[in-house]
Amino acid sequence: MTGTTVAPRRAPTPLLATLLGVSTMTIMASATITPALPGMERHFAGEPHAEVLVRLVLTLPGLAIMLAAPLLGYVGVRVGRVRVLVAGLVLYTVGGGSGLLLDSLPALLTGRALLGVGIAAIMTTATALLADHHPPAEHGRVLGLQGAAMGFGGVVAMLLGGVLGELSWRGPFAVYLLAVPVLFLVLRHVPEAPVAAPPADGEPVGSPWTWPLLGLYALTFLSITSFYVIPTQAPFWLAEVGGAGPVVTGALIAAVNLVMTAVGLNFGRLRARWDFRALAVAMFATYAVGLLLVGTAGNLWTATAGMLVVGIGVGLSNPTLNGWTVASVDPGARTRALGLLTSALFLGQFSSPLLAQPIAGAAGLGGTFLVAGALGAVVALVLTAVALTRRARR
Repeated sequence: MTGTTVAPRRAPTPLLATLLGVSTMTIMASATITPALPGMERHFAGEPHAEVLVRLVLTLPGLAIMLAAPLLGYVGVRVGRVRVLVAGLVLYTVGGGSGLLLDSLPALLTGRALLGVGIAAIMTTATALLADHHPPAEHGRVLGLQGAAMGFGGVVAMLLGGVLGELSWRGPFAVYLLAVPVLFLVLRHVPEAPVAAPPADGEPVGSPWTWPLLGLYALTFLSITSFYVIPTQAPFWLAEVGGAGPVVTGALIAAVNLVMTAVGLNFGRLRARWDFRALAVAMFATYAVGLLLVGTAGNLWTATAGMLVVGIGVGLSNPTLNGWTVASVDPGARTRALGLLTSALFLGQFSSPLLAQPIAGAAGLGGTFLVAGALGAVVALVLTAVALTRRARR
């Protein structure tokens, strides 16, 4: 089964370029300050429970996103998506940049919670606005470009965070101020879309709770749960099998983001040939192959090859799952569905290390990657079986 007809390549419009810039803000959320954590822990060493609270500075935005995204999806329908996006960028700037000034861990955590709410607002509206301002035939192309922009943003965030972290533990927090010029570009180039307004009776259009959409939320959870063993477990495994230090590990994770960028740039062509279910099968199949390679690696080269294969799946995940969601719901309910999708994504991100830890204790780090790869293989097989069953009934 084929997807939509691919559009010819052309330069992004100011509106598209602005929304792609907005999308890079989300991927910069946590990786940016990772290099700052050791210095931050030393700075706050005298505060009670500093070791735990410093790590919460990294993870708290994810919890805030998970809780706020569904609510902001509803707010976007009521007050307009651009207003929610603008408010999200303001919270992103204030909450993210607060680390440049605040000098207590409770205050920093408050700022990180505000950052999480801002990211939730951005994630629930940016994709919806991309879909609103482009016809369905263009969705594969623009959502692929969004995935590419996010991959590139991840590389930039890691590089900037590392350079600024060398100057001071506060340095990486300056990266969040990049949202200021993006905010002005949104105000200038992104108009509200007519579909964002609720109908006359005040009720939102469509429902984000249909069985197909619930299945997409589940696929999102499984996708991020499988993939997230790379950023959480790979640094330890790469050191074990190849003696990789922080620089090599950071370079390999950046390479995963570059593969993600390359896939996003070509997603429009892939979408022209395959439907969303086939793309999801490919996504989980590449997770399976890549994670199994990493888990059985006896040297750094094999582990690197596996991580790059996983990068293909990561590149497919964002445009496939976002695009499938956009195509499965009425335009007026896009922010609500994308809010729930975002919540499922960060629930998977939060759950992945919790699920991986007992597996690592019982089967070792390599076994953790093998289990994650087996999960990817099972999901790919189930999706294939469903597709074949539906085809046989026609």
